[in-house]
Amino acid sequence: MGSLLNTLITVFPHAHHEGSVFTDILLDTVMDTLKIIPFLLLTYLFIEWIESQTDKKFEAQLQKQDKLSVLYGSVLGLFPSCGFSNAASSLYATGVISAGVLAAVFLSTSDEMLAIMISKGASFSLYAPILLVKLIVSLIAGYLLHFVVKKKDIAIEEFCEREHDDHQHGILYSAGLHTIQVVLWLFVITFILNYIIESIGLDTIQAIVANNPRFSIFLAALVGMIPSCGSSIVLSTMFYESVITFPTVCAGLLANAGTGIIVLFRVNPNWKDNLKILLYILVVAIISGFVLQLFF
Repeated sequence: MGSLLNTLITVFPHAHHEGSVFTDILLDTVMDTLKIIPFLLLTYLFIEWIESQTDKKFEAQLQKQDKLSVLYGSVLGLFPSCGFSNAASSLYATGVISAGVLAAVFLSTSDEMLAIMISKGASFSLYAPILLVKLIVSLIAGYLLHFVVKKKDIAIEEFCEREHDDHQHGILYSAGLHTIQVVLWLFVITFILNYIIESIGLDTIQAIVANNPRFSIFLAALVGMIPSCGSSIVLSTMFYESVITFPTVCAGLLANAGTGIIVLFRVNPNWKDNLKILLYILVVAIISGFVLQLFF
C-alpha cells in the first residue's frame, strides 16, 4: 500500500502539497473501494463454483431462470451502493448473465442516491418515484436488449486464463485472486476520477447543469455516466434542493451505474462491446428524461 501511495503522490505532485485535500480524496477512494470488495469476492466465489460443477446442472438451471433474470437484476440494482453493478459486470464478462441483465442492473443502480436522501431526512415520497422510474425503465430496456441481443455462452475458463488463474489452488484462492486484481484497478481509476472531480469542483458541475436548463437532461445524463459515487451525490443533492427537475434527476440517475463501469472495462476485454452497452444506457436515460418531461 505504501508503494502505491508513493506512486499516486508522484503522479499527482500538486495534490501532495495540498495535504488535507489529497488525504480526503485518498480516504474517499479507500472507502469507495472497500464497500465493493464483499460484492466482488462473493461474485467470484459464485463464478468459481459454477466452473467447478462438471455436470453442468447449474448452468441448465440458470437457463430455466432466463426469463426472470432481468427482473432479478432490476430489483437488486435498486439496493443502495453500486455493489451489484460491479458484480453484474463480472457475471457478464464470464457469460453468466446477458447484456440485457447487465443493462437492467446498470439502469436500476441507485448508488448513493438513497443514502443522500435518507441522510438529509427527505420524505419517502420524494425519492420513491425515482426508484419506481428506475425499476420500470430498467425492466423495459433490459428485456428489450435481453431478447434482441443473443446471450454469450458461459466462458469462465477463458476469463480465468486471461486473469492467469490455473485453478490449481482451490475456489477460495481463485476468487481472492480475481478480487484483488479487480480491486487494485478499481482503486487506481477511482482515485484518478475522484481527483479530477475534486479539481473541477462539485459546485462547478452543479452550476453547469443548473445554468443550462434547455440541455439539463443531456447534461445530467452525461454527469450520471461518470463512474464515481460523486455523480450520484451531485444529482441527488441538486434534486433535493430543487435545483433540477424530476425528469432531469431521473435521466442522470438512470445513466449512473457507479463504479460498475470501471469494473466492466477491467474484466471484459471487448471494449467495443462495452461502449455499445454504455451508449445504450445513455440513450435510454436521455429518452426516458424527455418522456417524463411530457408529464412532469
